[in-house]
Amino acid sequence: MELRTRRRATAPRPPTKRAARAAARRRVAAYTAVVAVLGLAVLLLAAPTAARVAGGSPGPVLVLVLLVLAAELMPIELDGPGGPPMGRGARDATTMSQPFAFALVLGWGVAAGVVALGLCSALADLLGGKAARKVLFNSAQLAISLGAAGGVYELLGGARGPGPVELAAFAAAALTFFVVNNVLVEAVFVFADGAPAWDQARQGVGVRAWTSSMLLGMAPIVTVVADRSLELVPILALPTAAVYLTCRGAIRADRDRVLAEAAAERATAMAAEQARLVEGEQALIRRLQESDRLKRDLLATVSHELKTPLTVILGTLGTLSTRGAALDPAERREFVDMAVRQGTRLKELIEQLLLAARFEQTGREQAERPLVDAAEVAREAGLAAGVCHPDRRIEVAVGGALPVHAASQAVLQVLGNLLDNAAKYSPDGTPIRLEAGRAGALAVLAVEDAGPGVPGPERDRIFERFTQLDSGATRRAGGVGLGLYIARQLAQAQGGELLVGEPVRPGAGARFELRLPLADLTSEDVLAYAASTR
Repeated sequence: MELRTRRRATAPRPPTKRAARAAARRRVAAYTAVVAVLGLAVLLLAAPTAARVAGGSPGPVLVLVLLVLAAELMPIELDGPGGPPMGRGARDATTMSQPFAFALVLGWGVAAGVVALGLCSALADLLGGKAARKVLFNSAQLAISLGAAGGVYELLGGARGPGPVELAAFAAAALTFFVVNNVLVEAVFVFADGAPAWDQARQGVGVRAWTSSMLLGMAPIVTVVADRSLELVPILALPTAAVYLTCRGAIRADRDRVLAEAAAERATAMAAEQARLVEGEQALIRRLQESDRLKRDLLATVSHELKTPLTVILGTLGTLSTRGAALDPAERREFVDMAVRQGTRLKELIEQLLLAARFEQTGREQAERPLVDAAEVAREAGLAAGVCHPDRRIEVAVGGALPVHAASQAVLQVLGNLLDNAAKYSPDGTPIRLEAGRAGALAVLAVEDAGPGVPGPERDRIFERFTQLDSGATRRAGGVGLGLYIARQLAQAQGGELLVGEPVRPGAGARFELRLPLADLTSEDVLAYAASTR
């Protein structure tokens, strides 16, 4: 395997990577220089011995050298229309010179093989118009690889000459040549590109190993034929051509396999992306449909809820205008009170809509959280509910003080919403209970009624905007489904939580709990708290 020019089809890298590219070029230049120096040293050391061997057996050595040169001039390289082979962004190549150079090592010694392969590689590269640094590197790395392989062969007792080949020594030598050759070449791209180049190199190692084993396996045959009869050397063209075509077919097949795998991966990725887009579009459609449904429900609910008090107000004002003189003072007062009640209801509905819109646009209200007594706020909420609902029995059960950091008006609004809901949905004559107590590190303010309750699956949905579990009951009681939504937003803005709990009294309906963290009182907090509760 030789270092070939790698053609990249990628776009120019951004200027911000210029320093990294310069550093990579310096690393590659230093590495190739070191390999070139070592390879030239190996060639110089082997040259005298190689000259003596050539003088002693000029015929076979000359023939094998010519075969090495011819093979170097005809590399097996693929860079087909589908892109670079083996998906490596490079031009992979090998030559048929390996069996002939290895035959020189087996029959005439390591020096003869090293010098022949090194010089023939340099000559072929020069004729191919390669740069001098690549010529030197290719010649050097081949000399080092074959020298290492020959050294292993002799170290393991491999005999020189056309006689029997030591199989273990030969296999070890062939493996050494393959490993050293590939490591020396791939190190260039690792120094240039880093870890990605090493990962890419491993992708094609199988086909390169198989190709190299086929080529090197011919070396003993070439040794015997060249030593016995030079007239038989032309016959080597047939098996050599067969191996050449086989190797080229193997490289092409591996290239096609990698391209097919890459195409399959791209198709899978595209299918996954299409599925993701479809799912996203379907989710968007569902959200839009849900939004349309909410808008329709909102328009229907708001038009109904706003129309009712407006109709009453206009009716009472019209009656007072046309028949005011005929009405006695008590009747006129009743009509005025009716208009006031409906006007108050209309004002509350509009305030709820505006507050919900503000939550959607700006999130939860971020207000100051002074130190307050949640128990005292609960008592105040119970008193206010008694005034608003004089026909209801409000039971307030408060234990000791519950110091929390919260805005008292926000807590009052949450409890007021819960108590209003309880009054709407509880049967006439049933009590509404407001409790305030401790649960670990929490202050729990709970409102429990005797209404129909909240089904388990609906205990989260009930806090969504414009959600009404029983439209018939809601229509009788009034409302647009924003009370609990606003209450939870206010609770969370105070650092607490509003949820549906399990009723604790027999026969109870729904239980809503406002949970607020109890305050960790400092000495200053204690003094301020004591002053505020006097």
